[in-house]
Amino acid sequence: MKFDVIIIGGGWAGCTEAEKLVKTGAKVCVVSEGLSLASVRYESPYARHAALQKAGVTVLRGDRAERGIIEDGKVTGVITRNLGEREPLTAEKYILATGKFFSRGLLSDKEHIWEPVFGADVDYNPDRTKWYDPDINAPQPFMKFRVKTDAEGHVLVAGKAIVNLSAVGDICNE
Repeated sequence: MKFDVIIIGGGWAGCTEAEKLVKTGAKVCVVSEGLSLASVRYESPYARHAALQKAGVTVLRGDRAERGIIEDGKVTGVITRNLGEREPLTAEKYILATGKFFSRGLLSDKEHIWEPVFGADVDYNPDRTKWYDPDINAPQPFMKFRVKTDAEGHVLVAGKAIVNLSAVGDICNE
């Protein structure tokens, strides 16, 4: 399926970007694995997705972006769980809006933190003892971890800017 913009993440940031873009006439697709905490602001959990669909946005609700295909410094497609390899999503521009840990926009094991769709570089302290504060009431350092971007907002993968991939929302903000 071909779009102008594909947004990975159907929470607050992803939906807000979709609303802006569809008003410009862009053909937009939002890949939304599930509900976000922002969904509680609406009269029903799927009201915002329904409003986007009514405005002309394709919402792949209940689907998950499994991996991005990157060639020559550009994203050329996204493979989703439901569509699989047989039908990658393609666009001119891609936006990462997956959130951080609680929405699985960032994943971790005991030694690493990573972004699972594009393999984006993540800004975090490699010393695991610095990931948290033992005082559960204190601000937690892991909440500041995010994907790295260049000055123009392009997401970095292996230290190189991906020219058609940007990030919005918690995934790129402290």
